[in-house]
Amino acid sequence: MKKLTVLVCCMILISASTVQAQTELKAQQINVFKNGTYYVLKEGDVSLKKGIAKIALPTNPLLGTFWLTSLKDIKIDNVVFRTDTIKKQRPARSLDEFISANLNKAIKITYKVDEKTTKELSGTLQLFVPETSLIKLKGNDGRLYFISANEIKEFSLDDKSNDLMTVDSLMRLGEVEFNKKPDETRLRMVYMQTGIQWMPSYFIKIIDDKELQIEMKALVENYSESIEDADLTLTVGNPQFYWGKMTDPITLGYLSNIFEQKPTAINNTRYQYQNYNAYAAQDISVADGFASIPAFEESSTYTTEGEKTNDLYMYSIGKVSLLKNTKTSFEIFAQKVTYKDVYEVNVSDVVNYITNRYIANDPEARVDVFHSLRLTNKTSNPFTTAPAFVLNEKQQPLAQDIIKYTSVGGDVSVQLSKAGDVVVKNQEEEIKKMENFKKVGRNYYNKVTIKGTISISNQQKKTIDLRIKKSLTAEVLEASDNGKSKKSGKYYSLNPYSDISWEIPIKENEKKTVTYQYDVLVINN
Repeated sequence: MKKLTVLVCCMILISASTVQAQTELKAQQINVFKNGTYYVLKEGDVSLKKGIAKIALPTNPLLGTFWLTSLKDIKIDNVVFRTDTIKKQRPARSLDEFISANLNKAIKITYKVDEKTTKELSGTLQLFVPETSLIKLKGNDGRLYFISANEIKEFSLDDKSNDLMTVDSLMRLGEVEFNKKPDETRLRMVYMQTGIQWMPSYFIKIIDDKELQIEMKALVENYSESIEDADLTLTVGNPQFYWGKMTDPITLGYLSNIFEQKPTAINNTRYQYQNYNAYAAQDISVADGFASIPAFEESSTYTTEGEKTNDLYMYSIGKVSLLKNTKTSFEIFAQKVTYKDVYEVNVSDVVNYITNRYIANDPEARVDVFHSLRLTNKTSNPFTTAPAFVLNEKQQPLAQDIIKYTSVGGDVSVQLSKAGDVVVKNQEEEIKKMENFKKVGRNYYNKVTIKGTISISNQQKKTIDLRIKKSLTAEVLEASDNGKSKKSGKYYSLNPYSDISWEIPIKENEKKTVTYQYDVLVINN
């Protein structure tokens, strides 16, 4: 027979398992959202006693999401929710608990008689009193021995050890009463809860000047409950969660006032990254030994099955196990997509005439221009908002930015760096003014016509595609170079919020200007 020795100074504990009177339903499906909530469907056979089954309730289900469904031939009459004391097993955490868990087993102990003397004793462990640490042992010689556990130096078993303690534990239970009284039936439970979320991220590898490979992975964080062998779905989109993270009253052991509370909104996780001040290096040398690195498959493509359901897109990962307090990463897809090398600049309303009532130009003020990759989503699934890490053709890091939600067929920009050698400035001047142009109520408004100039200097040794967006609080009259104006539908006083956009090729060392005019209405004081 194998002999197990347990030293006081080093006890090996095994993972806990639970033995309890209620039934634990097994997770079949789990759908995880990016906002820290998840949906789970559980099923299982439950034992009935006089037509009643006891089931363990979820810890903190969200308001209104907890539902039970029975088989067609047996109906749920009612469910009583209560806090009850159950027997639960957990790992022994001390020598006293380990001794308590192994009563009536053959043991051998070494204990201290005095400061210099120890003694060995073998027999059967008959009793342990935790309050006084008293051990009652029937020795192999037939005599009874009473020893303090505090004096034990070594404790060994000739039998297989029991490392679990049975303790009382409070738990919220549901007592489900059915209209029939079979010995067993099938039960389904669904609910939503907080504590599991997924976080996407993208990896972009440039292949050449027209094509790149984009990969997506998902990190699933589980700090709620262990899920074993269930179908995992990851959801992209912005579903309505009116009641937010408000807990269902079935989990409360007191009178609830749920509908007197204000719902707390749930927002999808947002990632914010500050733009780097440093310019991207234009010429990066490669070490001589680079070519000797083993070849990796840099352009493999794969995808995870998914489907669009109304306004949501769902990735079906398949059967997975997610242990509590762990994080698991899943590869979602890798696809080749086309892109354009572009430069982008957003020019704000530098004058803001409606507020300032005058034009103050700074002739030396530059507007930041960003070198970007303009991707076209030609995959079969939308891009969800997530961080993106970019490498060039030589597997060298270029940037980390954010990819925002992009539908299939849509375009999205990934910023690489500030383009310090593309200089853009913006100047404006008043060219006309009409006093008391319009009366609204008791107020008269002047109409001021302003001309703006955006100057561009491309100091790079290549032709670039420059995309300019100019924001205004005014009515746009005209824009040179095929500039396109658009109103947002919102107004500040009598003036609409408007944008003008240009897409212009700028040759090597070329200097160019684009112009625009707009009317702004300001109150005449």
